[in-house]
Amino acid sequence: MSTEGSPKKKKWFGVRILLIAILSILFLAGFFLYINVNRLLSEALLKSFNSNIISDVYELKFEKLTINPLERSLRVYNATLQPREKPLNDYPYINSSFSLKAERLTLINVELFSLLRSNILNVERIAITKPDVELQLNGSNYVLLPFNDSTFVARESEGTKKISIGTFNLVEFQLIDASLHTINSNKQREFEIKKFNFSLYDLIIGQQEREYMTSFNRVVLGIGDFNGSLQKGPVQQIGFNNFNIGIDSLNLQLTKDTLIYRFHDFRVGVDSLDIQTTDSLFHVTMKSFVLSYQEKSINLKAVSFKPNVSHAALQKDHQFQHVEFSGSVATLNMIHVNFDSLLYAKKFFIDDILIDSVEASIFKDKTKSLDTTRFPIYLDQSITNISQRVLIKNVKATHVQLANTERLPDSTLAKVKITRATVDVKNITNLDPKGSLTIEADAYIEGKAHFIASLNFPYSKPQFGFQGVVKKFNLVDLNSLIQNYTPVKINTGVLDELTFSGLAENTKASGTLKFLYHDMNIDIELQKAKWTSGLLAFAANTVLASSNPGSADLPPRVVQFHIDRNMNKGFVNVLIKSILNGLKETMIMSKENKKTYKEAKQKMKEENTK
Repeated sequence: MSTEGSPKKKKWFGVRILLIAILSILFLAGFFLYINVNRLLSEALLKSFNSNIISDVYELKFEKLTINPLERSLRVYNATLQPREKPLNDYPYINSSFSLKAERLTLINVELFSLLRSNILNVERIAITKPDVELQLNGSNYVLLPFNDSTFVARESEGTKKISIGTFNLVEFQLIDASLHTINSNKQREFEIKKFNFSLYDLIIGQQEREYMTSFNRVVLGIGDFNGSLQKGPVQQIGFNNFNIGIDSLNLQLTKDTLIYRFHDFRVGVDSLDIQTTDSLFHVTMKSFVLSYQEKSINLKAVSFKPNVSHAALQKDHQFQHVEFSGSVATLNMIHVNFDSLLYAKKFFIDDILIDSVEASIFKDKTKSLDTTRFPIYLDQSITNISQRVLIKNVKATHVQLANTERLPDSTLAKVKITRATVDVKNITNLDPKGSLTIEADAYIEGKAHFIASLNFPYSKPQFGFQGVVKKFNLVDLNSLIQNYTPVKINTGVLDELTFSGLAENTKASGTLKFLYHDMNIDIELQKAKWTSGLLAFAANTVLASSNPGSADLPPRVVQFHIDRNMNKGFVNVLIKSILNGLKETMIMSKENKKTYKEAKQKMKEENTK
């Protein structure tokens, strides 16, 4: 049997064995090197952290570290950064702290040789996945990290050679699906945040003595769910979701007691805001909120402010008459908001506020007495007394519905509805002492009486001018409103025109009113015998003219009215009281108005005889 080729087979078999051995050695060496490098990098990472003065206060731990040489990345698993039980050095100005636990911490484009050789961490990108962050805040200015100060210099001379943060550059930093728990002991607040995502680009941190300086190109922050409880202040519970904020080109300068900031742009948005007041009486909700610095705008949708309890519960703690407000707004848009004035000078400057689809409710309990020690001032004076500088050029509300409910002294309820209203308010300011606040309204009373009114409040005086017109309608349509306040029922009657104008001063008001109507007939319904009510109705219809003017050859009754202001009530009461007094003067004229009307009749008679 031939044995040719056998030496070649043995030769190639030996080569394969040698290659396998070499590869095995290289694999084992590589594996050993990989393990050893991971260990060395772990030690270097800890040494890099411990060489910084932050390690005097905080302690870094992690379970394991892996390296990917091709992408020059490190991955740290189950990392923990938390305050030390006892700081290595005392920094008495530090009043707050934080701790962080993360499933994975990824560092990309790490200068590995610098880390191994010098324990210096230079990294381009950092991502922290699913961290749990605990933040404990105390004091009014929160200080969490030590500063490079004279105390630090003294310790260096004693041999504790730790470095300050110095200058730190980072292309990108990310928190991914974080959970954040914050306790503010000074303000007695506690917040729980879930699905917290945070991205920051082109970060630069620098430290000089007693000062941190930070800047970045852009930051994006998002919150999936937020819930908070507040022990101090008017709000007890607050919650929202889908909160997001974006900031461009921010520069921060932080010292122990001061924070200075500058930025190019920021944008804030939040959905499903839900707030409970501290006393649990009111519930505030909002579908969405968007703020844009560059666009100079704030936009709100579906805002609601409503009580959780009955009117009786709201009124029980008030000794005197107290007005309750509640309602909702479909949209509220603020246009050309001067954010710089607001942020840096606390001045509130806005060009336009547009409000649409307003549903408002007012309730007052008149079974309670008035507070005779309270003296309301007019709107212009209230605005002048605002401590901050304010200028709102125009406010316009459309599709407004107002329901006013009063519990009368006899405990019955009287209701008035204002519908289809449009309101324009101009020049809300305390910067224009020679100017005026103006209000124009166009609306319907009980959906029947169409009225247009305007008010003018000069900022220089405690007074206001008013004028208005009510267009033609059937008076019978307001019986439900009239009978809420009087025992009068209108059987027939048409209002042809009602115009009025006047001036309300601090203690009184006067003006002119023209009430044109025809075919007026009324009943007076008293809780007495029917014959008494009938007699009073007969007398009233005998005394009162059924029409104004009484006939085609007579002039209309145009009357002057005068009232004394109830100093415990505001401008709305002055306006209503003036109109009611003018109506009364039209029906039963005073001597002054009778004299004026007599002169008008004589003048008209003379003109008809020419």
